[in-house]
Amino acid sequence: MNKALVILSTLAVLLAGCGGNNEEANQTQAGEEQKAPKEMDAKDLPQVTAFQDEATREYMVSTKEVEPGYYLLESKTKRFRMLFPDKGKVILSRSSYISEYEESIGFNSYDEDNNILFDGKVTYYKGHSFIQDTEVMLEIISGKNDYTGEYHNEENNNSNIYLASKKYTFDNIDRKYNFTYDYFGFVKFKEEDEGIEFSFSYSCKDDGKACNLEEGETKNSAKKIIESISFLSNGKE
Repeated sequence: MNKALVILSTLAVLLAGCGGNNEEANQTQAGEEQKAPKEMDAKDLPQVTAFQDEATREYMVSTKEVEPGYYLLESKTKRFRMLFPDKGKVILSRSSYISEYEESIGFNSYDEDNNILFDGKVTYYKGHSFIQDTEVMLEIISGKNDYTGEYHNEENNNSNIYLASKKYTFDNIDRKYNFTYDYFGFVKFKEEDEGIEFSFSYSCKDDGKACNLEEGETKNSAKKIIESISFLSNGKE
């Protein structure tokens, strides 16, 4: 009888030890999975510009691809997220984190196969007087883009999107591809005095290579990112 009790006690200790090891392993694995990309070694990250570029990596939320060619970016203010192209690179000279009330993120992405350069910038504002009046904000944006037309308005989740587009042709530039398709406007958060000004431009980068820059495709690309913009409340959607 005593011998049986000793055996049972030994088994219980061994099983408890195994359980503890499994739990420890699970916790370690969970910790690794929860690491932000900026905390990970570059060799363990997706082999795309968005993660291999150190400055850009600071903005990436996860290594999980949201949809083909796009990952999730989060602002340093932690007030909004949006899709970001895998070939995208944040341009530090055009980016700034002024305070929790204002932040700009400038970036570009080059599709080498199609010779198309995508240049973008988003600027987040909170609490500024011009954010409270959408008409004033759109007048400011129109002035920056030498635009006199109307804006297309649509509702999207917790925001209102105001989008305009324009084809710019540069007659004074001696280039084969002397035009761009530009998309600009404003995303207004419904619940707070917050908003994001955006400006996207598509062009052919290299005159020596074929380039099929089509308005329809550039518009779809721009809208994909614009419509993905999601405002966060206290760091959460």
